[in-house]
Amino acid sequence: MHRTIAYLGIAVFLGAIVLIAFPIWAFGAEQFDSEQELGILILPAGLLVLLAAGVSTDPRTTTVGGAFGNREFDSSRRPARSAGVTPPRLRYHPMEAVPCDHCGTMIAADLAQCPRCTRARPCRTCGRPLGIVLERPTCPRCAKAEAFCDCPVLPRAAAPRDRLRGR
Repeated sequence: MHRTIAYLGIAVFLGAIVLIAFPIWAFGAEQFDSEQELGILILPAGLLVLLAAGVSTDPRTTTVGGAFGNREFDSSRRPARSAGVTPPRLRYHPMEAVPCDHCGTMIAADLAQCPRCTRARPCRTCGRPLGIVLERPTCPRCAKAEAFCDCPVLPRAAAPRDRLRGR
């Protein structure tokens, strides 16, 4: 509830009641006067302002963590996020084909050996030769599938382009 708007609505509502009751109190007249008609027209406006105050939130007193736009609460009360260790994103797509380092043949992601030269292909994360466990390429050091390998990255010597093309 927004108190400032509620106080305004109460003032408009009470002002309308005063306009309605004033001719009766002051002059004893029991017929409708222009002040009474104006009070009757203002009365619903005061009720609408009270309804709007009841529905709206006061940004100075909100207790739901700034969900309603309390900027002061957001900046002063929200704890800072810790810079936790997040796993690095994969530098490759796990289902992407890999060229063989020796003969240049494209090796499917679900194969651990080159179909042409039958050499074990290296893990794309750590560079160690892959093995097969349960019909999927598995890193021999951490015993996880290649996409989930969390071994430290070994520096790899890149094969020259002429060797990959077969020249």
